[in-house]
Amino acid sequence: MSVHDPRQLADLFAQRASAGDLEGMLGLYEPDATLAAPDGVVAPGGDAIRERLETLLAQAPQITPLGGQEVVVTGDLALMISRWRMALGKGTAPATIEGTSTEVARRQADGGWMYAIDRAAIDSLVAAAASPATEIARDSTRPSFEQLLYSEDGPLAKITLNRPERRNALSMQLSEELTAALEIARRSQEVKVLVIEGAGETFCAGDDITEMPAWGNADQVMRRVRQYQEMANSLEELDKVTIAAVDGFAVGGGLEITMACDFVIATRRARWGMPEIDVGITPGWGGTTRMARLIGKRMTKEVNLLGALHPASRAAELGMWNRVVEDDCLSNEVGALIEVLLSKNQQAARQLKFIVNRGVEADQYTAQGFEALSAALSGAANGAWRIPDADGGRGVLDFTRKGELWQTRRGLAENFWADGPLGTVAGGPTEHGAKT
Repeated sequence: MSVHDPRQLADLFAQRASAGDLEGMLGLYEPDATLAAPDGVVAPGGDAIRERLETLLAQAPQITPLGGQEVVVTGDLALMISRWRMALGKGTAPATIEGTSTEVARRQADGGWMYAIDRAAIDSLVAAAASPATEIARDSTRPSFEQLLYSEDGPLAKITLNRPERRNALSMQLSEELTAALEIARRSQEVKVLVIEGAGETFCAGDDITEMPAWGNADQVMRRVRQYQEMANSLEELDKVTIAAVDGFAVGGGLEITMACDFVIATRRARWGMPEIDVGITPGWGGTTRMARLIGKRMTKEVNLLGALHPASRAAELGMWNRVVEDDCLSNEVGALIEVLLSKNQQAARQLKFIVNRGVEADQYTAQGFEALSAALSGAANGAWRIPDADGGRGVLDFTRKGELWQTRRGLAENFWADGPLGTVAGGPTEHGAKT
């Protein structure tokens, strides 16, 4: 995946190093790049860089960018100075290093950026005391974020879009970070409810239009839009209940986020719309597709072709949002909804979300199949899993042991009719012993 903002390189390096992703790290460098390691050894070219990175990964690094990155871009070159902290080792007192990297990145033919020169220097080295917090930090592979906040509190996770100075517009970096945050939530078995909100008094003003010239040519634009579609699809498909807490503006991509969530609660002052038409562009990840499924074809045309900004009450009337509350009641209403949701049978909630999402895209006959299977799964999950003519898992267990049940089943089936529909020569025995 191309990196379309050189500022992202340091964060991606930290994420991939912390995850032990060697190939991902190498993918950030030009084939003829040069890496100058903190020990003074210079590694020119891909093979030498690979060797140095393998040495680094052998020490189980956990890298955290420290912020305050300095970036100067001129033409196709970018000079960056980045500070970082790195924990090394798997013992009870891992070494902690703080350092500064000076990097030169070059814009590639596809518009992405890659390291041409990477020079890292150690500022300080200390031994960290062993503690639960140290262990958590060292073992975590979570990325660090600059343009959003991610937190978990037991079964509740929260994502806060955090560019209030730009009305939380979805920059390329914020979009990448949102995708990463959704992946964290997806992997968690503890999280049951995810809330998405915006910092300040705006939910999200949509894609950052000022960055669109940097998206590249038409093929690159299509690739980016498909990434955004995958992001929205992953949000919609989470096996958690998702809530969009909307204050202020939710337009363009911001509105598309709300349509991928299960519940939307908005303040009375919130405003929404799809004004892309007045910029000369069209929605890319739900503004026509999900919207038409929520409010119908005719209203979707009105919203998109006129580009008006509508009051929150209109979204609730159309069935696009669930509830509108007074401006100072949003947090309380979200909290009350979370309390109700967490009181439910969580397995049933996961199944309901799945069959509704899939069923609405299918014909009624197929959708009823989902309902029937879900009913059976609910019965099993609630204790009625014993079925007289099922084997209660014996088939799997016997496979591992190569026991009598496995041998009998495979003995009967392995060569049965394996000679095709015409069988063998008339009068001769078939593979399973019968006469033709």
